[in-house]
Amino acid sequence: MLSFQPYYDPTPESNWNQIFIKKGVFTNEMISHLENTVLPEYGFSKGRTGARELGNDTDSYQTNNRDIAYIQPNDKSHWMYDLLFPIALEANQMYYGFDIDIVTDPIHYVIYPEDGGHLDWHMDNGAYGTNRRKLAMTVQLSDYNDYEGGDFQIWGGGKDFVTLPREKGDVVVFPTFLLHRVTPITKGIRKCLVFWTGGRPFK
Repeated sequence: MLSFQPYYDPTPESNWNQIFIKKGVFTNEMISHLENTVLPEYGFSKGRTGARELGNDTDSYQTNNRDIAYIQPNDKSHWMYDLLFPIALEANQMYYGFDIDIVTDPIHYVIYPEDGGHLDWHMDNGAYGTNRRKLAMTVQLSDYNDYEGGDFQIWGGGKDFVTLPREKGDVVVFPTFLLHRVTPITKGIRKCLVFWTGGRPFK
């Protein structure tokens, strides 16, 4: 006769619905250094989403309005990678317990423009190379009163969603399979960094 034995894991419980927030990571001086020293080396292009960033279709421009500079690691930008990767590991150890060992993408410097800058509901992993993304990270670069609208929200199911704090310099970390969006900008612009860490695809 078949019997059922409940699975028991003696390790601490993870909480994949938890959102990790680290306050005041980027100072005003660091943001100014980024914008004055690192950013001038990079051009901006209209953003795509998820696997569409890899060129697998052409219609994702309709789901967002944002401008992105892809900051590759080099002598001027390595300090951001060195700062952000340990924060991802800290969040992972505290809440998620994923296998994290790589940076999956270059850091994205993102501008949501005043003419309705937004990003519709989506996940940050899925097909092609995006299936290696496990933790997403957003760094708020704009002061909370520099813009109106532009709320960063994560969906919790049904009508339940969380609107995240918008304090300048804060870092937010969450699993890439949580649906999230940025509501349309109605005044001003919103600037942020986006960063992903991961490893082998979930299984």
